[in-house]
Amino acid sequence: MVFTSQIGLPIKESDQRYIFLAGSMAHKQSVNWRNQVVNSLPNLYHFLDPTNEQHDTLNALQMKKHVEWELDAMAMADIILLNFLPNAVSPISMVELGLYVNTNKLYVVCPKAFYKSSYVVTLCERYHTPTLITLQKAIDTLT
Repeated sequence: MVFTSQIGLPIKESDQRYIFLAGSMAHKQSVNWRNQVVNSLPNLYHFLDPTNEQHDTLNALQMKKHVEWELDAMAMADIILLNFLPNAVSPISMVELGLYVNTNKLYVVCPKAFYKSSYVVTLCERYHTPTLITLQKAIDTLT
C-alpha cells in the first residue's frame, strides 16, 4: 500500500514495515523511480511517498501541512530510501540526508554523476550509512 500526504499516514501496525521514498523528483523521466521501487517490493513493505504534483503551487498552510506529513512519515518509517538522481539539484533531499544520516534507517542511492556525490558518499561513510550506486542495487538490498 502507498500512502501520500493527500491520504495521510496510517496507524502503524507492528507487523508491517514502512519505507519512506525520499529523493529527487523524476521530472520528465520515462520511468518514475518511486513506482519502480513500489512495483519491485509490493509484498514486503508499505510505502510513504512524499510526491505531491501540486508542490510548487501549495499555499503556505498547505506547504506546512505537507512538510509536517513528510517529517512524521520519515520518523514513522522503518527504512528511508533516499535516491539522488544524476541531473537533479535536490536541496530538500540534502536536508533529509542531514536529518537521518546518523540513524540506522537510511539507505542512499547516489550515482557518481550526482553533482554532490563525493560529499554525500563521504558523509555516509562517516556515519556507516549504506550507499549504493544504482536504484536496482538498493532494491536488491531491501529484498
